[in-house]
Amino acid sequence: MTRLLFIFISSILTFTTFTTSAKEFNTPQEAVGTYITGVTLGIGKNIEMAFQKTATIQYFDERGQYQIFGRDQFMQRIDTGNKWAAKVEITNLLITENVANATVEFTWGKEKQHGYVDYINLIFDGEQWQITSKVAQYISRQPNQ
Repeated sequence: MTRLLFIFISSILTFTTFTTSAKEFNTPQEAVGTYITGVTLGIGKNIEMAFQKTATIQYFDERGQYQIFGRDQFMQRIDTGNKWAAKVEITNLLITENVANATVEFTWGKEKQHGYVDYINLIFDGEQWQITSKVAQYISRQPNQ
């Protein structure tokens, strides 16, 4: 767990200064880190880089409404330039040769009462790791959890 947290923090620091040029991701953590940076800093280009063109994004929002987007639609929704003050943590990462699954948890709010849990699937296509799909669920957390 400490190792994953270190990798995550290192990835975030790396991707905070990352330019929007093409990037090949050598590890699943790099692709997930780019996604996290894109979401938390409002950078749509990061979504384009981290997700395959045919990727799907599905989730249940805070109203319990089901949402589904393709990569480009999701990228447009993210591309606001608005920073999101959420605590983000990769809580699980499973890798089996050329496929991987990451669980990412977001927590925010004055009393840390809001959250999302993302389940992200990735694949190594012979050149780079990319996200193929993401499903997520909004969760209401107990204050200060």
